[in-house]
Amino acid sequence: MNSAMKLCGDLFAISAVKNSFSLWPRLCILTLNKQGITQLWMLFHDADYSVVVFIRLRSCGGKSSLLAHLDHEKYLISSGIAVVINNTEFHNNLKLGDRTGSDVDAASLFQRFQELGFDSDLLNDATKDDMEDKFNEIKNDKKSLENAGCLIVALLTHGNEDSVFMTDESVKIKNVMDYFNAENCPELIMKPKIFIVQACRGTGLGSGVNRTVVRRDPNQADAAAEYHEYDKTHGEVIRIPNEADFLAVYSTSPGYGSFRNTEQGSPFVRYLSEELLKMKKEDDFYKVLTRVNKDVGLGYKPNYAHSDIITQMPCFISHLTKDLYLKQKG
Repeated sequence: MNSAMKLCGDLFAISAVKNSFSLWPRLCILTLNKQGITQLWMLFHDADYSVVVFIRLRSCGGKSSLLAHLDHEKYLISSGIAVVINNTEFHNNLKLGDRTGSDVDAASLFQRFQELGFDSDLLNDATKDDMEDKFNEIKNDKKSLENAGCLIVALLTHGNEDSVFMTDESVKIKNVMDYFNAENCPELIMKPKIFIVQACRGTGLGSGVNRTVVRRDPNQADAAAEYHEYDKTHGEVIRIPNEADFLAVYSTSPGYGSFRNTEQGSPFVRYLSEELLKMKKEDDFYKVLTRVNKDVGLGYKPNYAHSDIITQMPCFISHLTKDLYLKQKG
Protein backbone atom coordinates (compact mmCIF):
# COMPACT_ATOMS: atom_id res chain seq x y z
CA MET A 1 0.00 0.00 0.00
CA ASN A 2 1.68 3.25 -1.16
CA SER A 3 -0.52 5.68 0.72
CA ALA A 4 -3.64 5.65 2.80
CA MET A 5 -6.32 8.17 3.45
CA LYS A 6 -8.79 8.03 6.30
CA LEU A 7 -11.86 10.22 6.15
CA CYS A 8 -14.37 10.57 8.96
CA GLY A 9 -17.68 12.31 8.48
CA ASP A 10 -21.22 11.75 7.39
CA LEU A 11 -21.74 10.76 3.77
CA PHE A 12 -25.22 10.40 2.38
CA ALA A 13 -24.52 8.98 -1.09
CA ILE A 14 -22.16 6.07 -1.64
CA SER A 15 -22.14 6.90 -5.34
CA ALA A 16 -20.42 10.19 -4.57
CA VAL A 17 -17.46 8.32 -3.14
CA LYS A 18 -17.31 6.01 -6.14
CA ASN A 19 -17.39 8.92 -8.58
CA SER A 20 -14.99 11.19 -6.69
CA PHE A 21 -12.31 8.63 -5.94
CA SER A 22 -13.06 5.85 -8.48
CA LEU A 23 -13.35 3.51 -5.52
CA TRP A 24 -15.61 0.60 -4.68
CA PRO A 25 -16.93 -0.45 -1.26
CA ARG A 26 -15.32 -3.61 0.12
CA LEU A 27 -16.36 -4.02 3.75
CA CYS A 28 -19.30 -2.98 5.88
CA ILE A 29 -18.85 -2.64 9.65
CA LEU A 30 -21.22 -1.77 12.49
CA THR A 31 -19.69 -0.30 15.64
CA LEU A 32 -21.11 0.22 19.10
CA ASN A 33 -19.30 2.71 21.33
CA LYS A 34 -19.44 3.15 25.10
CA GLN A 35 -22.28 5.66 24.78
CA GLY A 36 -24.41 3.02 23.06
CA ILE A 37 -24.33 4.73 19.66
CA THR A 38 -24.43 2.40 16.70
CA GLN A 39 -22.69 3.57 13.53
CA LEU A 40 -22.38 2.13 10.04
CA TRP A 41 -18.94 2.36 8.42
CA MET A 42 -17.76 1.34 4.97
CA LEU A 43 -14.28 0.68 3.63
CA PHE A 44 -13.47 1.79 0.07
CA HIS A 45 -10.33 1.14 -1.96
CA ASP A 46 -9.12 1.27 -5.54
CA ALA A 47 -7.82 -1.64 -7.62
CA ASP A 48 -4.26 -1.68 -6.25
CA TYR A 49 -5.06 -0.48 -2.69
CA SER A 50 -3.07 2.73 -3.27
CA VAL A 51 -5.99 4.68 -1.83
CA VAL A 52 -8.04 3.49 1.13
CA VAL A 53 -11.02 5.42 2.45
CA PHE A 54 -12.82 4.54 5.69
CA ILE A 55 -16.04 6.54 6.03
CA ARG A 56 -18.85 6.74 8.55
CA LEU A 57 -22.06 6.51 6.58
CA ARG A 58 -24.75 6.58 9.21
CA SER A 59 -25.34 6.89 12.95
CA CYS A 60 -28.15 4.66 14.17
CA GLY A 61 -28.79 6.56 17.40
CA GLY A 62 -28.77 3.96 20.13
CA LYS A 63 -27.72 0.41 20.58
CA SER A 64 -31.14 -1.20 20.44
CA SER A 65 -31.18 -1.67 16.64
CA LEU A 66 -27.88 -3.54 16.71
CA LEU A 67 -28.26 -5.55 19.89
CA ALA A 68 -31.86 -6.51 19.11
CA HIS A 69 -30.64 -8.40 16.08
CA LEU A 70 -27.99 -10.22 18.08
CA ASP A 71 -30.19 -10.99 21.06
CA HIS A 72 -33.07 -12.53 19.13
CA GLU A 73 -32.88 -15.87 17.36
CA LYS A 74 -35.74 -15.29 14.93
CA TYR A 75 -36.67 -13.08 12.02
CA LEU A 76 -40.33 -12.26 12.74
CA ILE A 77 -41.68 -10.79 9.51
CA SER A 78 -45.02 -8.98 9.27
CA SER A 79 -44.32 -6.83 6.21
CA GLY A 80 -41.84 -6.44 3.40
CA ILE A 81 -41.21 -5.74 -0.26
CA ALA A 82 -41.77 -8.35 -2.97
CA VAL A 83 -41.09 -8.30 -6.70
CA VAL A 84 -42.18 -11.01 -9.12
CA ILE A 85 -40.42 -10.94 -12.51
CA ASN A 86 -42.37 -13.11 -14.94
CA ASN A 87 -40.76 -13.56 -18.36
CA THR A 88 -42.73 -15.52 -20.93
CA GLU A 89 -41.61 -14.15 -24.32
CA PHE A 90 -38.02 -13.41 -25.32
CA HIS A 91 -36.20 -11.54 -28.07
CA ASN A 92 -35.74 -13.62 -31.20
CA ASN A 93 -31.94 -13.47 -31.07
CA LEU A 94 -31.96 -15.49 -27.83
CA LYS A 95 -33.74 -18.39 -29.56
CA LEU A 96 -35.71 -19.24 -26.42
CA GLY A 97 -39.21 -20.66 -26.49
CA ASP A 98 -42.24 -19.02 -24.89
CA ARG A 99 -42.91 -19.96 -21.28
CA THR A 100 -46.62 -20.68 -21.56
CA GLY A 101 -48.21 -21.29 -18.17
CA SER A 102 -45.86 -19.02 -16.22
CA ASP A 103 -48.62 -16.43 -15.75
CA VAL A 104 -50.33 -18.93 -13.43
CA ASP A 105 -47.18 -19.07 -11.30
CA ALA A 106 -46.80 -15.29 -11.24
CA ALA A 107 -50.39 -14.65 -10.17
CA SER A 108 -50.17 -17.29 -7.46
CA LEU A 109 -46.95 -15.97 -5.90
CA PHE A 110 -48.11 -12.36 -6.17
CA GLN A 111 -51.26 -13.23 -4.23
CA ARG A 112 -49.35 -15.16 -1.56
CA PHE A 113 -46.92 -12.28 -1.00
CA GLN A 114 -49.76 -9.79 -0.65
CA GLU A 115 -51.46 -12.05 1.88
CA LEU A 116 -48.24 -12.04 3.91
CA GLY A 117 -48.39 -8.24 4.12
CA PHE A 118 -45.75 -7.50 1.49
CA ASP A 119 -45.88 -4.46 -0.77
CA SER A 120 -45.82 -6.48 -3.99
CA ASP A 121 -45.13 -5.68 -7.62
CA LEU A 122 -45.31 -7.78 -10.78
CA LEU A 123 -43.11 -7.20 -13.84
CA ASN A 124 -44.10 -9.09 -16.97
CA ASP A 125 -41.57 -9.67 -19.76
CA ALA A 126 -38.88 -7.49 -18.22
CA THR A 127 -35.71 -6.48 -20.03
CA LYS A 128 -32.47 -6.15 -18.10
CA ASP A 129 -33.04 -2.38 -17.98
CA ASP A 130 -36.57 -2.92 -16.65
CA MET A 131 -35.17 -5.10 -13.88
CA GLU A 132 -32.45 -2.60 -12.99
CA ASP A 133 -34.93 0.30 -13.01
CA LYS A 134 -37.20 -1.56 -10.60
CA PHE A 135 -34.35 -2.51 -8.29
CA ASN A 136 -33.05 1.06 -8.26
CA GLU A 137 -36.56 2.30 -7.50
CA ILE A 138 -36.65 0.01 -4.48
CA LYS A 139 -33.15 1.01 -3.33
CA ASN A 140 -33.93 4.73 -3.63
CA ASP A 141 -37.08 4.49 -1.51
CA LYS A 142 -35.21 4.68 1.79
CA LYS A 143 -38.31 5.07 3.95
CA SER A 144 -39.94 1.91 2.56
CA LEU A 145 -36.70 -0.03 2.98
CA GLU A 146 -36.35 1.02 6.60
CA ASN A 147 -39.94 -0.06 7.33
CA ALA A 148 -39.66 -3.34 5.43
CA GLY A 149 -38.73 -6.42 7.42
CA CYS A 150 -37.82 -8.55 4.41
CA LEU A 151 -37.21 -8.50 0.66
CA ILE A 152 -38.43 -11.20 -1.73
CA VAL A 153 -37.51 -11.35 -5.42
CA ALA A 154 -39.06 -14.12 -7.53
CA LEU A 155 -37.56 -14.82 -10.96
CA LEU A 156 -39.76 -16.88 -13.30
CA THR A 157 -37.86 -17.30 -16.54
CA HIS A 158 -35.44 -19.37 -18.60
CA GLY A 159 -32.01 -19.98 -17.13
CA ASN A 160 -28.91 -22.10 -16.77
CA GLU A 161 -26.77 -23.09 -13.81
CA ASP A 162 -25.64 -19.61 -12.75
CA SER A 163 -27.74 -17.21 -14.86
CA VAL A 164 -31.32 -16.25 -15.63
CA PHE A 165 -32.71 -14.59 -18.73
CA MET A 166 -34.42 -11.27 -18.96
CA THR A 167 -36.25 -10.89 -22.25
CA ASP A 168 -33.22 -9.39 -24.00
CA GLU A 169 -30.15 -10.95 -22.34
CA SER A 170 -28.94 -13.18 -19.53
CA VAL A 171 -27.82 -11.93 -16.12
CA LYS A 172 -25.81 -13.72 -13.46
CA ILE A 173 -27.91 -14.69 -10.46
CA LYS A 174 -25.13 -13.43 -8.20
CA ASN A 175 -25.30 -10.02 -9.89
CA VAL A 176 -29.04 -9.89 -9.30
CA MET A 177 -28.52 -10.56 -5.60
CA ASP A 178 -25.67 -8.07 -5.36
CA TYR A 179 -28.09 -5.18 -5.93
CA PHE A 180 -29.24 -5.68 -2.35
CA ASN A 181 -26.09 -6.79 -0.52
CA ALA A 182 -24.66 -4.95 2.47
CA GLU A 183 -22.51 -2.65 0.34
CA ASN A 184 -25.14 -1.65 -2.20
CA CYS A 185 -28.21 -1.53 0.02
CA PRO A 186 -27.23 -0.83 3.66
CA GLU A 187 -30.88 -0.27 4.61
CA LEU A 188 -31.43 -4.04 4.30
CA ILE A 189 -28.50 -5.02 6.51
CA MET A 190 -29.57 -7.69 9.02
CA LYS A 191 -32.86 -8.23 7.15
CA PRO A 192 -33.65 -11.44 5.23
CA LYS A 193 -33.41 -11.21 1.44
CA ILE A 194 -35.10 -14.13 -0.33
CA PHE A 195 -34.54 -14.93 -4.00
CA ILE A 196 -36.85 -17.53 -5.56
CA VAL A 197 -35.75 -18.87 -8.96
CA GLN A 198 -38.09 -20.87 -11.17
CA ALA A 199 -35.80 -21.62 -14.10
CA CYS A 200 -33.74 -24.41 -15.59
CA ARG A 201 -30.21 -24.79 -14.23
CA GLY A 202 -29.03 -27.09 -17.00
CA THR A 203 -30.40 -29.58 -19.51
CA GLY A 204 -30.23 -32.74 -17.42
CA LEU A 205 -33.29 -34.72 -16.34
CA GLY A 206 -33.14 -36.34 -12.94
CA SER A 207 -33.60 -40.09 -13.24
CA GLY A 208 -33.78 -41.11 -9.60
CA VAL A 209 -33.48 -44.64 -8.24
CA ASN A 210 -35.85 -47.08 -6.57
CA ARG A 211 -35.11 -47.43 -2.86
CA THR A 212 -36.70 -49.06 0.14
CA VAL A 213 -38.05 -46.30 2.39
CA VAL A 214 -36.16 -45.98 5.68
CA ARG A 215 -37.57 -43.50 8.18
CA ARG A 216 -35.07 -41.37 10.02
CA ASP A 217 -34.97 -38.18 12.03
CA PRO A 218 -34.22 -35.08 9.92
CA ASN A 219 -30.96 -33.25 10.54
CA GLN A 220 -30.97 -29.48 10.94
CA ALA A 221 -28.27 -27.28 9.48
CA ASP A 222 -26.10 -25.36 11.89
CA ALA A 223 -26.94 -21.66 12.13
CA ALA A 224 -24.46 -19.29 10.50
CA ALA A 225 -21.90 -18.09 13.04
CA GLU A 226 -21.36 -14.39 13.66
CA TYR A 227 -17.85 -13.04 14.12
CA HIS A 228 -17.27 -10.66 17.04
CA GLU A 229 -14.24 -8.77 18.23
CA TYR A 230 -13.68 -5.81 20.52
CA ASP A 231 -12.02 -2.58 19.46
CA LYS A 232 -10.73 -0.24 22.19
CA THR A 233 -11.67 2.89 20.24
CA HIS A 234 -15.10 2.04 18.86
CA GLY A 235 -16.27 -0.67 21.23
CA GLU A 236 -17.90 -3.82 19.89
CA VAL A 237 -17.32 -4.37 16.17
CA ILE A 238 -19.52 -6.62 14.09
CA ARG A 239 -18.31 -7.45 10.61
CA ILE A 240 -21.20 -8.26 8.32
CA PRO A 241 -20.38 -10.32 5.22
CA ASN A 242 -21.95 -9.01 2.02
CA GLU A 243 -23.77 -12.31 1.60
CA ALA A 244 -25.24 -12.41 5.11
CA ASP A 245 -29.02 -12.76 5.46
CA PHE A 246 -29.58 -14.08 1.93
CA LEU A 247 -31.72 -17.10 1.09
CA ALA A 248 -31.67 -18.51 -2.46
CA VAL A 249 -34.50 -20.91 -3.33
CA TYR A 250 -34.20 -22.85 -6.59
CA SER A 251 -36.83 -24.91 -8.37
CA THR A 252 -34.25 -27.54 -9.31
CA SER A 253 -30.74 -28.73 -8.52
CA PRO A 254 -27.63 -27.50 -10.39
CA GLY A 255 -27.29 -28.98 -13.88
CA TYR A 256 -30.92 -30.01 -14.24
CA GLY A 257 -34.03 -28.76 -15.98
CA SER A 258 -37.16 -27.45 -14.30
CA PHE A 259 -40.62 -28.58 -15.38
CA ARG A 260 -43.54 -26.33 -16.29
CA ASN A 261 -47.08 -27.23 -17.33
CA THR A 262 -48.57 -24.97 -19.99
CA GLU A 263 -51.93 -24.89 -18.19
CA GLN A 264 -51.12 -25.34 -14.50
CA GLY A 265 -47.75 -23.63 -14.28
CA SER A 266 -44.68 -25.18 -12.68
CA PRO A 267 -44.94 -27.89 -9.99
CA PHE A 268 -42.36 -26.06 -7.86
CA VAL A 269 -44.29 -22.79 -7.72
CA ARG A 270 -47.60 -24.62 -7.34
CA TYR A 271 -46.38 -26.57 -4.32
CA LEU A 272 -44.59 -23.53 -2.88
CA SER A 273 -47.79 -21.48 -3.17
CA GLU A 274 -49.80 -24.24 -1.50
CA GLU A 275 -47.34 -24.50 1.37
CA LEU A 276 -47.30 -20.71 1.83
CA LEU A 277 -51.09 -20.78 2.00
CA LYS A 278 -51.03 -23.53 4.64
CA MET A 279 -48.15 -21.95 6.56
CA LYS A 280 -48.90 -21.17 10.20
CA LYS A 281 -47.56 -18.38 12.35
CA GLU A 282 -45.27 -20.78 14.21
CA ASP A 283 -43.85 -22.39 11.04
CA ASP A 284 -40.19 -21.76 10.33
CA PHE A 285 -39.73 -21.05 6.61
CA TYR A 286 -37.03 -23.72 6.43
CA LYS A 287 -39.70 -26.29 7.24
CA VAL A 288 -41.94 -24.87 4.53
CA LEU A 289 -39.17 -25.21 1.95
CA THR A 290 -38.38 -28.72 3.11
CA ARG A 291 -42.01 -29.69 2.57
CA VAL A 292 -41.81 -28.21 -0.93
CA ASN A 293 -38.71 -30.32 -1.59
CA LYS A 294 -40.65 -33.40 -0.54
CA ASP A 295 -43.74 -32.46 -2.56
CA VAL A 296 -41.77 -31.91 -5.77
CA GLY A 297 -38.99 -34.43 -5.30
CA LEU A 298 -41.11 -37.34 -4.14
CA GLY A 299 -44.64 -36.48 -5.19
CA TYR A 300 -44.48 -34.90 -8.65
CA LYS A 301 -44.36 -36.93 -11.86
CA PRO A 302 -44.53 -35.16 -15.24
CA ASN A 303 -47.35 -36.37 -17.44
CA TYR A 304 -45.64 -37.72 -20.54
CA ALA A 305 -44.00 -40.89 -21.87
CA HIS A 306 -41.34 -42.47 -19.64
CA SER A 307 -42.11 -39.90 -16.92
CA ASP A 308 -41.87 -42.66 -14.32
CA ILE A 309 -38.08 -42.35 -14.45
CA ILE A 310 -37.96 -38.52 -14.47
CA THR A 311 -37.59 -36.52 -11.26
CA GLN A 312 -37.02 -32.93 -10.13
CA MET A 313 -35.39 -31.88 -6.87
CA PRO A 314 -35.65 -28.28 -5.62
CA CYS A 315 -32.98 -26.91 -3.30
CA PHE A 316 -32.22 -23.85 -1.23
CA ILE A 317 -29.01 -22.21 -0.05
CA SER A 318 -29.22 -20.24 3.18
CA HIS A 319 -26.96 -17.50 4.47
CA LEU A 320 -29.56 -16.50 7.05
CA THR A 321 -28.36 -16.03 10.61
CA LYS A 322 -31.71 -16.77 12.28
CA ASP A 323 -34.83 -18.86 11.91
CA LEU A 324 -37.31 -17.15 9.58
CA TYR A 325 -41.01 -16.76 10.38
CA LEU A 326 -42.94 -15.02 7.60
CA LYS A 327 -46.58 -15.24 8.66
CA GLN A 328 -46.59 -12.63 11.42
CA LYS A 329 -49.05 -10.15 9.88
CA GLY A 330 -51.91 -9.11 12.12
